[in-house]
Amino acid sequence: MKVSQAFNQGKKLLSQIEDPEYANWEVLLILSYLLKVKPLEVYLFFDKDIPEEEFFKIIQARLTKKPLAYILKEAYFWGRKFEIEEGVLIPRQDTEILIEAFLDLGIEKGKVLEVGVGSGINLITLLLEKSGLEGFGVDINPKTLRLTFKNARLHQVEKRIFLFKGDGLTLFKNRPIFEVILSNPPYLSLKEWEDLEEEVRIFEPKEALVAGTVGTEFHERLMKEAPFYLKKGGFLILEMGYNQGKKIRELARRYEWKSRFYQDLRGYERVVVLWKD
Repeated sequence: MKVSQAFNQGKKLLSQIEDPEYANWEVLLILSYLLKVKPLEVYLFFDKDIPEEEFFKIIQARLTKKPLAYILKEAYFWGRKFEIEEGVLIPRQDTEILIEAFLDLGIEKGKVLEVGVGSGINLITLLLEKSGLEGFGVDINPKTLRLTFKNARLHQVEKRIFLFKGDGLTLFKNRPIFEVILSNPPYLSLKEWEDLEEEVRIFEPKEALVAGTVGTEFHERLMKEAPFYLKKGGFLILEMGYNQGKKIRELARRYEWKSRFYQDLRGYERVVVLWKD
């Protein structure tokens, strides 16, 4: 089966369950997986043959609403490929804004901590972008820690990353050693979880998505605790829900943080950088 034929048929089939533009992107991801090239390089191989049976097997699995990252066991973030496993949150493009916010700080070296390290995409990306950093990651889920270390080895930064099983910051015992603490914390309310699209609610880990009845419970906890672990002049960087800007501002004032907000491609405030005078 030619790549060009697979591209057209796959796009038509996946458009049954998702927006045609996103179907176009997912077919590129499937073809890049089969061709072992980057997604945008697929267009260079339209005359090449791919295994038809394997292609349609992936398409049929996706038509069940199972997320493509769990089918392929990989996802792209910041232009790089990472391994993904079921039970670990799938990377989103919006989270790349967290990386942009960090890079804007101009920090070249020091210790950086990610709370809720997940698949390791954020921490590993920062280590790849800034060779002077040491990365520390904490998560309550041992599966995510194993996956993060696999991805660290994949990108050859395993000697600069240190992983810990734990809940939040407490295992670091109030030591102000970090230049930056960052997190993409759970930020959905229970009500928002109930209204989520089926493929997220059924397949992705609830504990990585739902904060509580309000949705900003983890943000508040980190704003309260982070000053005990940050060096003087350090920063706290948090991803947040598209509708949480007002609440995050209220929390920042309550806990005496200065703040700067970053918008996503749709114009929603998606990441906040916090610091103290």
